[in-house]
Amino acid sequence: MSVLFRNLGFVAVLFSSLYISSGCNEATILGEELIPGKDYVNGVDTTITDIITHNIWKTDSAVYTGRSNYAKVLGSITDDPLFGRAHGFVYTQVSLPSGSYEFAGDNQTLDSVVLSLGFDGYYGDSLATQTFRVYRMNEPDFKIDSNYRYYQALSYNAGELLGTATIVPRSLKDSVSVYGVKEAPQLRIRLSNTFGNLLLQQTKEGAFANDSSFRAFLKGFAIVPDTTLTTNRTMVYLDLSDPVTRLRVFYKNAEEDSLSASFPFSVYASAHANYFVRNHTGSEAAQYINTNNPDGDSLIYLEDAPGLFTKITIPGLEDFPNSVINKAELVVTEITTGTGSLDAIYSEPNYLFLQQYVNGDTTRPVIDYGNPSNPNQPYFGGEKTEVTNFGGVKVAQYKFNIARFMQYLLRKQETNTGFKLEALSPRNIDVHRVKAGGGNHSQYNLKLRIIYTKL
Repeated sequence: MSVLFRNLGFVAVLFSSLYISSGCNEATILGEELIPGKDYVNGVDTTITDIITHNIWKTDSAVYTGRSNYAKVLGSITDDPLFGRAHGFVYTQVSLPSGSYEFAGDNQTLDSVVLSLGFDGYYGDSLATQTFRVYRMNEPDFKIDSNYRYYQALSYNAGELLGTATIVPRSLKDSVSVYGVKEAPQLRIRLSNTFGNLLLQQTKEGAFANDSSFRAFLKGFAIVPDTTLTTNRTMVYLDLSDPVTRLRVFYKNAEEDSLSASFPFSVYASAHANYFVRNHTGSEAAQYINTNNPDGDSLIYLEDAPGLFTKITIPGLEDFPNSVINKAELVVTEITTGTGSLDAIYSEPNYLFLQQYVNGDTTRPVIDYGNPSNPNQPYFGGEKTEVTNFGGVKVAQYKFNIARFMQYLLRKQETNTGFKLEALSPRNIDVHRVKAGGGNHSQYNLKLRIIYTKL
């Protein structure tokens, strides 16, 4: 275990004078809290650098995309040399406006038919175009009570293209006006008149009799990104539970113009799923994934789930001198070139999360995290902050307070079984990523800073 010691009484005087003379109020790579509080002046400041990090990539069977997981990612990223490619496909059903439904009046004539999907933001390049295609699904058992995992590709009829839309993500954030009524932001894809006229031909005695007959007629829609372009840089976030998510038929009849019928997405009846694919082949990260290098990986690559995570091992930590732990802080620092980097387009996660390995791949929250149902997140940390690195570039930094864990470890009430470091998002599927210094990086390595009082 490599350790660097500093007497905090001396450091406090030295850096107080430097801080006052410089007048600097911006965080640096060292951190503003390098100046110890009065409680730490008689303590010893220790930095542990003998840390082993491994980037892990494996299928995450815990990520589901059906049932109550209405947030979806749709799009394609093919222009990320650091992490590789990612694609998101969305599958969804709509429901009848009512049982035994029929269009109003006689002699209906189609104006248009539009599939609308609730828009909830985007990730990546807001000005890079994306093309989406809608196909008719033929998945034999696509139903609401199935909870689909992210790696399950569902079937659709590639020969039955219903519609295409090429969009600029930034334009989706504006509200839209439909027949003079302002509606919430949405992704709108116009479908073919052939399909619209087919809908107009259905009756309350046939496909529109009830949900079962409607599902037999229309199993669902597959919304598929164009993954062939090498300039794809965006993922669009969707919320299928938004009321604007629906299939809308605009038509007229012999007596009235400007009629419409809405086939809504129903949280009680409409099946849905999100197929998500990552491919790190050819990327910078690929050479650091699942290496099993006994010395660890010098660089850390983290992605929102389902994605890359890091296993952290700190050999000999349990042999740390018996003491009172005042502070124990694990520090993760981003590595980026700054100006001109694609990191400005593909932003870092707002949070990282640290868990403790228990047995094999089984993990549990670190004791400092608190009660998982009511965690002490501000104390535990993991939130992204911005610091300036030694080259003057602003980078992301994440810190975790594991003082209680360290104290319990010294009391033999905890075990040194390693940690799992991963990106954290409120979405079950997300695409933020960050490259950071690993345990043996020469400059921005992962560090465990401990302030303790000798017994």
